[in-house]
Amino acid sequence: MRRCANAILPLMLVPLVLTGCATDAFRLEAAGAVQTQSREAVTATASYFDAIEQRRREAAAALVASDPSCLPATPLRIQVPITPSAPAAPLCLSGEVPSPGYTAFEIDIGSSPRAVLEPRIALIVAISDYTDALAAILNAPKTDVSAEITAFADQADRLARFSNFVAGTDLPNVNAAIASEQGKSLVALIAFAGELAREARQTRDVRALVVEHGAVVDRALALLSAQVTTWGRGAARNADDLYGNALFRTYIRNRTSLSADQREQLAGRVFAAREAAKDGPARAAQVADAIDLAAKAQASLRDALAGRLTPAQRSAAARLNIDRITRALGLIASLASSA
Repeated sequence: MRRCANAILPLMLVPLVLTGCATDAFRLEAAGAVQTQSREAVTATASYFDAIEQRRREAAAALVASDPSCLPATPLRIQVPITPSAPAAPLCLSGEVPSPGYTAFEIDIGSSPRAVLEPRIALIVAISDYTDALAAILNAPKTDVSAEITAFADQADRLARFSNFVAGTDLPNVNAAIASEQGKSLVALIAFAGELAREARQTRDVRALVVEHGAVVDRALALLSAQVTTWGRGAARNADDLYGNALFRTYIRNRTSLSADQREQLAGRVFAAREAAKDGPARAAQVADAIDLAAKAQASLRDALAGRLTPAQRSAAARLNIDRITRALGLIASLASSA
């Protein structure tokens, strides 16, 4: 009988071993996907912002060089005709009042989507580590998620370097109440991440904190998607519109005195600025979609952790939301494809 029992015991352990292997495989697969997409997102957005800033510098330089009235200063104050019969006038303003038949605009040569989008992308990358940790706990309730939680806390803490973002004042014409709410919610998120980090090795405590206080993450993400979409349709487009229109007028004014090569170069900048004016809102919408996916992933995982699910249901929920966060990071990484 003892020999039979000894023979049966390893067979009884097989399902446990296989379950453990499946859990480890999911953990490695999920962590690998999130980390890879995070790195790609950070690298791609840096290239995207660099390309935009280079294009705008070149457009500004072309404008300044096109008219003796312009100086290489920022903001660049230009005047634009508002009536068909407006007489010829210098491109840049020398005084406070524009010429008759013209209106004045300012182009900030240093303006870039980086100031608005970079902190929001950094927040999505931080949330990806948080989501990775929640998915790991959901899939295997006793698993050690200290590495993911520590990474989340580090990323959240580094959001403080974006002082205007954390203060809620990084967007033009932002409502004071909305700015205050954004600031408070981001400060609360950073504090929550720090609290999780202090309990990082106690998975049960991490889970309890997430269920009890994880709604602070919802609040931090709630305003950002609509903000980015609105900004993309307005301020993000306006700068490239101004560049494109001013460059086009420069082309019209100087085309007879330019060589074929010079006309080609200037026309290329006109087309690039106008394409960017159309492309900017679409790129902002991608970031908004990524924020929505990140918000949905972490909220869904938190709800699952608070519920009573079977192992199969937990595994399915973990995979669904890892897919959501990797899609969010993929949207961010694809920004560079249009730069």
